[in-house]
Order: sequence, then structure tokens, then C-alpha cells
Amino acid sequence: MRRVIIKPRADWRPGLRKYPYGVRAMNAGAFWREDVRYEFTAAQIDLIESVADELHTMAREAVRAVVEGRLLAQLGMRGEVARLVEASWNDYWASGRLNERAGPLVGRLTLAYDGRDSVRLLACNYDTPEGLFAASIIQRNWREALAADANQFNGLHEGLVERWEELSAGLPARGRVHLTCATPDPVRESELVYLAATAAEAGIGTHLLPLQSIGWDGRRFVDDEGQPMSWLAKIYPWHGLADDTFLHRLRSGGMSALSPLWCWLMSNHGLLAHLWRLYPRHPNLCRAGFDAADLGGGDAVTERSLFGLDDAAQRMIVHGRVVSDTGSDAFPGGRVFLETPFIFEEEGVHAVLHAWIVGDKCLGMSVRESADPRVGSDAAMVPHLFRG
Repeated sequence: MRRVIIKPRADWRPGLRKYPYGVRAMNAGAFWREDVRYEFTAAQIDLIESVADELHTMAREAVRAVVEGRLLAQLGMRGEVARLVEASWNDYWASGRLNERAGPLVGRLTLAYDGRDSVRLLACNYDTPEGLFAASIIQRNWREALAADANQFNGLHEGLVERWEELSAGLPARGRVHLTCATPDPVRESELVYLAATAAEAGIGTHLLPLQSIGWDGRRFVDDEGQPMSWLAKIYPWHGLADDTFLHRLRSGGMSALSPLWCWLMSNHGLLAHLWRLYPRHPNLCRAGFDAADLGGGDAVTERSLFGLDDAAQRMIVHGRVVSDTGSDAFPGGRVFLETPFIFEEEGVHAVLHAWIVGDKCLGMSVRESADPRVGSDAAMVPHLFRG
């Protein structure tokens, strides 16, 4: 892997006008930057893809172990919330068989890659797909404009349309989907525009509305026009709804959600500890546990809250020195400790990979970089290519 300084376009936005949704989705590129690119070999892309596919399967097995072992409390989920999460999983894992209709649309694995042969899982997010439009369309548009002779690991758009078709086929209640986020939020609203476009391409009707406009008529959820809602896609974290009546009405209200509630487990940072317990010494995992002592020491340790997705409270310590800290003493849901792997660094810039899972297959990749070794949600997204 090489980080290459390049000359960016004077303005990348006009290139999006050729897409019917491009202008309306443009704000989702708020963190896009193209003054650098990352170059990979075909063999490196094959490695990243195969590791991501395996990690996705392993994460799902870890969720199964958590539910069947009645360990939800370890992930900060108790009482009625835990029962609702378990019921959602049972819809998906029915009698030991997968019900793909109760699965997610898209998920994202954050990977530490040393640029050669070491790939390790840092986090999972199957709850909120921020960054998807930039990874899928802005990145593709960049390659077509500036690197047409190269390849890019990016089959996301076609994969999303196909996945929408799989999720809705033969289910009249899924002939229309409502898409929501809390507003105003230009970035997430633009991500919804793109998600709606991929659903529409699959023949599904769409309706976008603010999260705060979703109503309840006593029996079911209704939208801002008073129409009943049967299928909801959201860019809003499940942990933000845990104390809300919305979550408790979900099953009785006859509305299915995308991603389903069990995907909260696939997005809980505590899952890293269960992965390590299930697959000890796996080369693509970091040592992790719910107590620092579980790591048995280590030069680099990350302490992270269980809830919070990409913005989880986090403290990174290297050789006893704090190198990155979100500054919060509160760790929502509890905390997990993981041995921090080597993260690619060049000229003071740290980079991680986002491997995008659509259905059950890794279909694309994006690179995020930042001066902060945490490489959080405000990190720049930059393009990649590969040759050979």
C-alpha cells in the first residue's frame, strides 16, 4: 500500500451532476478529500476482501454466542431492551436457519492494515451507514475522472440495489420504505437521499421524513402525512432509541426496521471481547476483554465505550502515555479494552480501512485518514485504486 500525494480537482462536486441524485446527496461528501490517494496491488485487495468476509461471518457467530449464552448484559443491554434484541435475533436466526429477509442492508468493518500482510479488526458498524455515498459514488466518480486506467474495489452501488431487491421480493409490505434521520443534519439527510435512490432503482417506493415526525396512532406508526409505516430505514443509532417508547412499540406496531434491532449487537464494541473469546489468537483480531487485566499487559491499549459507534468515548495509551482521548469520563454501556494494533502511519497521518459488507459479502472499500490515531468519524475519506 502506498500513500501518494496528487493534485485534486478544483471542485469535485460538478462531477456528481450526472447522477439523478448527485446534487441532493452532495452534502454526504463533507469529509471527502482527494489531494492524496492510496494505491494497492490486486493481491492486497484480495487479502482485504477475504479477511472482511471471514470477519463478517465470525461477528455473526459471536452475536449468536452472546444471545444463546444470555450474555446481553455484558454488552450493556438489560431488561426489556435485552428481550427485544433477543426477539429480533430470533427472527433472523430461526431454528438455526438464516432468514435473510430479517438481515441488514449494509455493514462496515473498520480494519487496521499495515500495508503488507497484517489486517486486524478495530470496530464494526451495522447500524448507521455514514460514509456510504462517498465510498460508493464520489469515489467511483473520482476514478472515472482521474484514474480511468486503474481499478477500484467498489461494487457497492450495484450490490445495494441487488440487496434491496432480495429484501423486498415477494413481500407487499416492503413495496415502500420510509427513510429517516434526526433533522436538521445535512450529511445524514444526504446519505438518506442516496439510500432512497438505490431502493428506487430496485423498484421500491420511498418516502423521506425527519425522525421526529414519525407518529403513533395508538396501533401503528404513521408518517408525516398520516400514512401507516411498514418498513423503516434509519440513520440513527439504536442506542439512542433504547430509552424511547419507539423501541418498545416496534414489535407491536407492525413495522420492520432496516437494519434490524439485532444489528445493534453487531455494532457494539463489546463484541470485540466476545470475538476474542471465541477465536483466541486469530490473526485478524485484537486481544480484547472487559477488563484491562484480560489483555495480560501490552504496550498499546485502547479503552472504548460499548455504545457510541464511530463516536464512542475512547482513550488510547501507548507505553503508558495517552496519545488520543475523546475527553469523556463517561463510557456509555460500559467499556471494553483492546490491544491496539499497528495502524498505518506516514508523515504524521494515520489511516484505516473501511470494508463495506452488503448482505453477506464485502463489496467495496474506503480509506479514512487523520492526524489523530483514533481516526474517528471526522476523519477525511480519500480515494484508492489498485492495478494488476
